[in-house]
Amino acid sequence: MPPGGMKRVRAIGGSEATPGVATRSGKKYITNHPTSTMEDMLAQPAQDLETPRSSTEIVLKVLSQTSAACTFLKNDGIETPVSKSAASATREAQLQKQLQAEKERADNLEEQLVHLKKKATEIEESMARTQEVVLKNQQELEEFKKKQEANDMILQRILGLNSE
Repeated sequence: MPPGGMKRVRAIGGSEATPGVATRSGKKYITNHPTSTMEDMLAQPAQDLETPRSSTEIVLKVLSQTSAACTFLKNDGIETPVSKSAASATREAQLQKQLQAEKERADNLEEQLVHLKKKATEIEESMARTQEVVLKNQQELEEFKKKQEANDMILQRILGLNSE
């Protein structure tokens, strides 16, 4: 057995064992993965990408392919696609719920806005009609005052003629 109590496992013809991975107490550990895989990935141009892959991306990909239970990346603070899946699914569900709530809120606000605009239009029309009535009443009042003054003058002349 190699130092550290790890047992080497080699993949032969599609078995479940992964090359360069050792197991101890049911956990998988990366031992001596061939660097040629990483070197090959680094040498290959990244398809559909404008910039080539960085060394960190390649190491991340190889380590995540080698073992889903690899704790090296997690311990180093690097999120792997596997470790993200449960958290991201929960976060995605939470964001979807939040998005739906925001859409409902936006729809509700839109309905309120339409209702308020309709009310504002009705109030403006009502105010315009009221203003027309007020102007008409003011004009009638002015005409009435003029007629009253004319009648008062006529009455004073009649009274003035009778008193003489």
